[in-house]
Amino acid sequence: MTDIDNRIVEQIDFVASYAGDCDDWVTIKKEILKGISPNLRKNFSTRDPKTKEQWLSDFDKRVIIYYRNRTSVELVLRTLDERREIFDVI
Repeated sequence: MTDIDNRIVEQIDFVASYAGDCDDWVTIKKEILKGISPNLRKNFSTRDPKTKEQWLSDFDKRVIIYYRNRTSVELVLRTLDERREIFDVI
């Protein structure tokens, strides 16, 4: 069905069960990462070390597509400034 490891799929499904209509990629990604082992976390992209901005790897894109198919929620990658504005994080 998908080329995403079954353990990651299980965690995505678990996060989807409580995340509601949250469409923030970084928030969902953090929740997924909390429930998987470090050797599986390496599949996901990391922040740019200088700008601290997120970017989407091909794997991230596959997870986003799977999540959309599972939940009908289109996850959005926002800039750090956008996230700070939305979530009032300083």
